[in-house]
Amino acid sequence: MRNRKDIRLQLLQNYFSIRGNEATLMLVYDSFEELINQNFGGDSIQKLNDKLFSDINEAVALLPRKFKLNLQIVIKDFGEYTQAECAEIVKQNIYLTAYRTIKADNQKLVSGWSLIGIGAAVLVLSYFLRNYDLWFDLINISGTLFVWEGVNMAFLERNLEHKAIKKLARSIRNITIESDGQAGAQIS
Repeated sequence: MRNRKDIRLQLLQNYFSIRGNEATLMLVYDSFEELINQNFGGDSIQKLNDKLFSDINEAVALLPRKFKLNLQIVIKDFGEYTQAECAEIVKQNIYLTAYRTIKADNQKLVSGWSLIGIGAAVLVLSYFLRNYDLWFDLINISGTLFVWEGVNMAFLERNLEHKAIKKLARSIRNITIESDGQAGAQIS
């Protein structure tokens, strides 16, 4: 009977081309326009919808840590875009996704500390109402929940997201965009 590593490697080889510690995944799309979010931005920037990033996140989640991921994005029809324009659009959207992630992270930190502060104030209030059993218990429980949720948001959730983002950043070695028969434009 084969061990789990061999079974996992065999399963991964169904989706990835594996050489040593590098895994290459080919993502194939019919047209570049299916990746564009038509409702966002204007002519100055094209925002991609979540389809490409969802596929990339799924690929990273499937791979064990030891593998570096090479993404080959194959687009059958570039439409009105050139291959270089597509590579630039993907690069700009990677930056936009990183900005959005950092902004959400900062908002969670501020919200978490706000909840901790509110919880601490409620717990101080419960100290003054300790002679009234029912009110003391209600306010004490409420304050504890605020502090608990604040700590969860400010520290625990952010830590898990940091690990996921670091894994994504460490896992991707390079990304190329190509059509069916042409060499790819590499995104740095």
